[in-house]
Amino acid sequence: MNSSSSISIGSNGGFGQTKSIFMRGTESNHTKVLVNGVELNPGTLGVPSLQHIPPEIVERVEISKSGMSSLYGKDSIGGVINIITKNDGADSISLMSGRYDTNRLSLYKSMQTENQNVSINLSRMLSDSFKAKTSSNQNHAYENEVFDIKYKFFSGSYNYSLDYYRNHGSTEYDSFGSNLSQIHKDNHFKAMMTKELGDNQISFSYVRKGNEINQSAASATDYTHTKTDSLIFENIIGKNMIIGFSYSDESMYELSYGTSFDTTNLIRELYLNTNYQYDNFDFNIGARNTNHSVYGDFLTGNFNLGKKITDDMLIFGLISKTFRAPDATDLYGYSGNPNLEPEESISHEIGIKTITSFGDFSVSYFNNDIDNLIESDGSKMQNINKAEIRGVELDFSTRLNNGIDYNVKYTYQEPDDLTNDTLLSRRPRNKFVSVLSKTFSDNDILKLTVTGQSRRDNSIYDGHRLGGYALFDINYLTNIADYQVGIKINNIFDKKYRLAHNYNTEGQSLYITFRGNF
Repeated sequence: MNSSSSISIGSNGGFGQTKSIFMRGTESNHTKVLVNGVELNPGTLGVPSLQHIPPEIVERVEISKSGMSSLYGKDSIGGVINIITKNDGADSISLMSGRYDTNRLSLYKSMQTENQNVSINLSRMLSDSFKAKTSSNQNHAYENEVFDIKYKFFSGSYNYSLDYYRNHGSTEYDSFGSNLSQIHKDNHFKAMMTKELGDNQISFSYVRKGNEINQSAASATDYTHTKTDSLIFENIIGKNMIIGFSYSDESMYELSYGTSFDTTNLIRELYLNTNYQYDNFDFNIGARNTNHSVYGDFLTGNFNLGKKITDDMLIFGLISKTFRAPDATDLYGYSGNPNLEPEESISHEIGIKTITSFGDFSVSYFNNDIDNLIESDGSKMQNINKAEIRGVELDFSTRLNNGIDYNVKYTYQEPDDLTNDTLLSRRPRNKFVSVLSKTFSDNDILKLTVTGQSRRDNSIYDGHRLGGYALFDINYLTNIADYQVGIKINNIFDKKYRLAHNYNTEGQSLYITFRGNF
């Protein structure tokens, strides 16, 4: 995800430490993250635990920018990231080993019959990692296990599927000079039935998901838990329209710094999304009514328009209305405020995409106005901020001679905190990503990635600045019969930089991966 110029990452240290996503300048809890279509964001802290998902189990990552409430519901002011785990390809086993005494073992296995399909992903990681804080005197170790299984059964016009995902582990952290650890648990179960009705399709789904963080010390009592049960009905009409209804029962429990709560939200949503084509125009229109047990009804939606100028050129534009309800920690946790109102957003975008003889090029201008932005005033959470985020995003890719591919992405943005007349914290004005890859005749691949971003403020509550930086990473993948060997060097020049004040980042690091198919 860091290879996208529109996404900035904040990090409180090494492996397993909290990672924050700032998509197009929005807050870290404004991006909805899904794993196989199931939301990962907890109802308490609001920030998804992306740091625990191993790349070896990922098949692809789908990134949707700007407000996406009509398709994905609340909490998607910045956009949506859908992580799809492996569900196809040869059975494989891989072992990664590298700096910080880091080791990860991953396995993918699939089985098929005429009308059934099972796929399994397993992963286990152990690492001593490095010191999370600049003041720490010990490394902060990390361990994690992932189990992901999908089952599909086909019978005539009926399709049935079961999906179970479990991600458990522990992360050490610095507590006044001593190493403590917390245990994280993310899991979901999804059962789905689909019925084909001619050109139409109906589906029923049940989803149960849970997110937990517990302290491992016997004397520690702090915890944060979310449990959600959802029922979803969708009717796909032809290839152009989706009508759906969902009902969710969300329970949140937390004890932090002596403040505890136990609360429940009931959320009912009715939504419609449709696509139409007329002449050289493409239309996408969506609307969603969300009934929230605390905040009542919210109507959100989007209108997208594309116009094909030539066979190789497209202009497009969109407008979207989105909202985010305060999470339970904002409302009832330590320094919480039960009188908070939902954050609301209106976003616009206009752009052009073109294919030329020398490469593919796109440019877009985006603007996002956010009201009731939730921030702490130093003592408790308040709707004190209004923000306007505007920017330009460029993307160019080309294929040169001799198997050389080049892609460059650049985003310039002005993430303005209008209330405090400053830039929103930890958002750079500039981010640049360049990827140069060479494919050799035997399908070996060499890739050089350069990622850079400009300086930014750490927080409106301190005067610290996080300096700009440029990182150089290199990857080499070679094929030997049914085996692959990958060599990756991160931060080749051992650049010292910060993604959060007083927290360390990864230095020059070598990792070797051995992968075999069976």
